[in-house]
Amino acid sequence: GVTGSGKTEVYLKLAQTTVESGKSVLVLVPEIALTPQVATRFRRAFGGRVALWHSRMTKAEKGWTWQQLKKGKYSVVVGARSAIFAPLYNLGLIIVDEEQESSYKQDNPAPRYHARDVAMVRGKQAGATVLLTSATPCLESYYNALQNKFTLLKLTKRYGKSNYPAVELVDMKKEYSADGSSLLSKSLVQGIDDRLKNSEQVIILQNRRGYSRVHQCLDCGEIKKCKHCSVALTFHRTDNNLHCHYCESIEAPASKCNECNAENLIFAGSGTQRVEDVLQQQFPKSKILRMDMDTVRGKDSHMKILKKFANGKADILLGTQMIAKGLDFENVTLVGVINADSGLFFPDFRAGERVFQLIYQVAGRAGRGDRAGEVFAQTYSPESAAIQFARHSDLDGFAEEELRQRKEFGYPPFRHLVRHLFRSRNDSKAAFFAEQWSKRLKAKLSPSEIDVRGPSPAPMEKIKDHYRFHLWYFMQSVSKSLPAILDLR
Repeated sequence: GVTGSGKTEVYLKLAQTTVESGKSVLVLVPEIALTPQVATRFRRAFGGRVALWHSRMTKAEKGWTWQQLKKGKYSVVVGARSAIFAPLYNLGLIIVDEEQESSYKQDNPAPRYHARDVAMVRGKQAGATVLLTSATPCLESYYNALQNKFTLLKLTKRYGKSNYPAVELVDMKKEYSADGSSLLSKSLVQGIDDRLKNSEQVIILQNRRGYSRVHQCLDCGEIKKCKHCSVALTFHRTDNNLHCHYCESIEAPASKCNECNAENLIFAGSGTQRVEDVLQQQFPKSKILRMDMDTVRGKDSHMKILKKFANGKADILLGTQMIAKGLDFENVTLVGVINADSGLFFPDFRAGERVFQLIYQVAGRAGRGDRAGEVFAQTYSPESAAIQFARHSDLDGFAEEELRQRKEFGYPPFRHLVRHLFRSRNDSKAAFFAEQWSKRLKAKLSPSEIDVRGPSPAPMEKIKDHYRFHLWYFMQSVSKSLPAILDLR
């Protein structure tokens, strides 16, 4: 269903029917930040029979909740991905909200799983209905619906009198200033100013945290990288240090370049902290709330931020992708996307899909009340298919084009794809074992059974002092080919 179409009301009606029949309900949300809003709606309907489950709970809270669930004290559980394992009694309905979200996938630490896929298996075992919901479903789920493996139900209009906001693409190549300081386009600044004068609220998306993404030497071009990971260090204004977002190491900025000894160093790129500074300079009388991984570390901090914004104690909510979906604020009439290209050129066949989903979803936060909304999406690639389809909220058109390309190259959902990662503190050893494994695999299985690609360095070759090489396995059937791969051990 399109954003604002009333999907949560459908959840509530289904949940009421399920609970009245003596069964329990599990509701999964992709972000802890969404848990309070969804839980509040369910508590209005079910009172004290609703339990929460997420990683920010203490061990004592989890232990107590787990025991109460085993005793059948709760009829509904609302939680993040790990809630899929909650010991609910007589499970009748599993709802996976925003089922396309990558945060449902648990990579580290083990066990590794995808909550959506576990939901399908658990639902089958329990004889429960599984409801996958989204305005922008992942293409695998969408394709399964087209193939009649899933039942497809559509909500094509927004609930009530609200309409989908007009989306304007701002070509930042034309806005870019000579000194490179243009972060907010003229149209976005004017739009924010107009909305604030009318006592309306604004959401700004910048899907990068920190202040500046890189610390770079202008003489030789060297970028300061983490000693333990193959990633650029991000400057954080809060402590004036460089941070690695993978291993959490911290360094003080150097005054000279390590490579050429020049002192011509700059902080380039922008994160949420820098955008916050620029917004505060442009709108000094406005109250700004920032919501990213740096501001929601404390217990219930995400809930406090959203409650402040919902109560009108702030004019602008600035954040990363955690504010892009599921939030419902009737007074928000403008959404600004600082860099719509973010992630578009990642070495990932799903890059375009994720950009489409992010823009479509965050645009849907505007105009959910009785006032018209508008969206300004700043981009250096306005011609991108993903961005154009998102602008017109054309899911069917995007899916048709993307599925055509994936079929041509044999990517999911037309073939299964497995990534096999090799890690070692010695880069030569990691490369050697990946190469040997590839040779053994190719000798054992025919190309018709498995198409092996690689080995090659991972996009982030080193993380936490471990070098990483990977192989890709394309296969028609995981259940037939994967056992033979595992036998090589």
